[in-house]
Parts: sequence; C-alpha cells; structure tokens
Amino acid sequence: MPHYTGIWPALVTPLTDEHQVNEAATAKLINDLIASGISGLYVCGGTGEGVILLPEVRRTMTEVALGVVAGRVPVIVHVGAVNTDQAVGLAQHASLIGADAISAVPPFYYSVPFSAVKAHYQAITDAASVPLYIYYIPGATGTPMAPEQLLELCAMDGVAGFKYTSQDLYSFTRLMAMRDPERVNVFSGPDELFLPCLALGADGAIGTTYNFMPRLYIDIYESYRVGEVEQARKLQWAATQLIHRLLPPGAIAATKVLLHWLGYEVGFCMPPLPRIEGDAAEDLRVQLEAAGLFELVQRKAKHGPAGDPMRGRLA
Repeated sequence: MPHYTGIWPALVTPLTDEHQVNEAATAKLINDLIASGISGLYVCGGTGEGVILLPEVRRTMTEVALGVVAGRVPVIVHVGAVNTDQAVGLAQHASLIGADAISAVPPFYYSVPFSAVKAHYQAITDAASVPLYIYYIPGATGTPMAPEQLLELCAMDGVAGFKYTSQDLYSFTRLMAMRDPERVNVFSGPDELFLPCLALGADGAIGTTYNFMPRLYIDIYESYRVGEVEQARKLQWAATQLIHRLLPPGAIAATKVLLHWLGYEVGFCMPPLPRIEGDAAEDLRVQLEAAGLFELVQRKAKHGPAGDPMRGRLA
C-alpha cells in the first residue's frame, strides 16, 4: 500500500462556458503546481466539483490530468458518486488509465446503514486495481461515522487510508491514537486545520486553497517538520485569515476567482455552485488587499525565514 505525505492540491476543474474541460488551462495549472513543489494531486474531488460534473466530463478531466502529469507526481482520482454503479465505472476507468490511487465519498443523500456503506466501498475496491482512500466529509455527505467505523473500512482489502475533512478534532485525535500508522495513510482535509492535523499525526494534506498558494502550505509543512513551530503557526494563522474571507461567497467559487486573477482561465463553477463576478469579485479583492492577505496568493519563497506573514494583521 502507498504511504503518501506532503501537500496535495485538490485540483479545481477548469471549465469552458459550455461546462467542458478547458484542457489548456488545466495543463498550465498542473505544470505550475508541480513546479511549486507539491507532492501529488487529487482530481475530481469536492474542489474539482466531481459529484456535480457529468460522468463523461469527469472521465475527460481524469484523462487530461494524468496526461499532463505524466508520472511526475502521484495522482489520486476521486470516483465517489451518489450511486454505486457510477462509482464503480469511474473507478475502473481511473484504474485503467494510470491513476495511482482512487478515492470516494460514502453513499450520500439517502441515509443508509453502515453495512450498506461498507458494501458500497467493497464494490469499488473489487472493481479497481489501485488502492482506495476513503473520503470522509460528513458535513457534505450527511454520513457521519464513528472512528471505529472509519477504521473498519480502512481494514478492508484494497483500502490504503482516508482523507479527513471535518472540524471535529476530537474524533480525529481518537482516529490518530487508534490507527496503525504503518497500515493507514491519513490526509488532512480542512485547509484551516492543516497544522493542528499535522501535529496530531496526519501524513499529508489535500486542500482547496493549495491551488493558488501551494508554497505557503509547503512552508507550513516543512517548518513543522524541522521544528520551526512558531513559523508554522504564523503561516497557518495567515492562511486561516484568508480562508475566513473566502467562505462567505463560497470557497470553491472564490478559489476560481483567485486563480483567474493569477492568469489561469479556469472559468466558473458548475451550477448550482455560485458565480463570483462583477462587484462581488471586486469586494473580495478589496477585502484581501485591505487585510494584507493578497500577497500570500503570490508567495514564491522556499522554506526558510520569512518574517511575520501577517504583518500584524490578525483581524
């Protein structure tokens, strides 16, 4: 089983006005992210709008991403869907065309017993020839699980670990205390809780804002690893202040706006996710600049002394 570490952007899906994959924009973004020093990519997840894209668009995005990456970093493809057959089909496709691993949310919308959740994952692992990562995001799926249940899923053949996207650090702490670190590979999901999750034992992290400020998170990761905890704290505080301003208009839509400002033609989100344009986009820019946060988006520095990234602004 793989044991991945480091910073993995949950890649946005660049879309045309016709809601098809913008292949040129995808290639530009992936190449720049790899050049920044990321450890891997997570494709067609929540940030990538996977569950609201048409299956054929998901397949195209997977094919384009794997073609551009060309083995330079590992790629995990999210194949979760509201029905098991679709998830199985996407898992087979990703496996056949070279994904290093797959991932899937549990069944959602309908409330099902844990036995059905387990059967759903069993069908996916049976269909795939690569390892599976459970994508635990109860706030979106409405499928909460006790730590014991999540670890029971991780004990299944073909399951390598999980991505944990929840604000519940108590349950995460229990998971870290109970897991076998040699067997269960763990990714942190909430960008705003990256450092706390890292301190509790996460091996790596998959996140939305890593699309436009990967160096910041790489520096948090490396600072913590070499014992520069105060520097890591300052960088996490800065990231969290920026995230706080992205949540009201919608984090995924706001991420696409920020990428547009940086020269990536990623388009707008698929409906029903919101569009941020005009006055709303300008208001977001003003907020970030007034708080001294816009420079974080353009951070290029390698790991090392960087002063106070907040410049005294914690409001």
